[in-house]
Amino acid sequence: MLDDRTAKRLAQLCSVRVKRGLDTVMVHLQGEFDLSCERPFLEELGSVLDEQTTALVLDLRALKFIDSTGLRMLVALDASARDDGFDFTVLCGEGGVRRVLRETGLDGVLPLVGPSGRVPRSDAPI
Repeated sequence: MLDDRTAKRLAQLCSVRVKRGLDTVMVHLQGEFDLSCERPFLEELGSVLDEQTTALVLDLRALKFIDSTGLRMLVALDASARDDGFDFTVLCGEGGVRRVLRETGLDGVLPLVGPSGRVPRSDAPI
């Protein structure tokens, strides 16, 4: 059973909603993720991730914009997942955020699932 928290505003144009199951945390971001979101987002993650967490799913499908701060956060979460031994998945639809991930090569580096399924890590244009 998932514990569904109501949406929480991170910044003027960004909100987060967290669903927590026994060992899985699903985080839905909506709006525009920029520098002003970083600290509140990390605080929110810190409040829901614990030693029982085996999987973190970050849903970016409702995100319209992501800047370099958000990209750095994605890379850091991926590294933390590997270091701490939990699964990390990024859900991303088509649109501006996916285009940024594709143009930076992160769509082939991060554990990304798009509308057609998992994006192979070997697809990075770098």
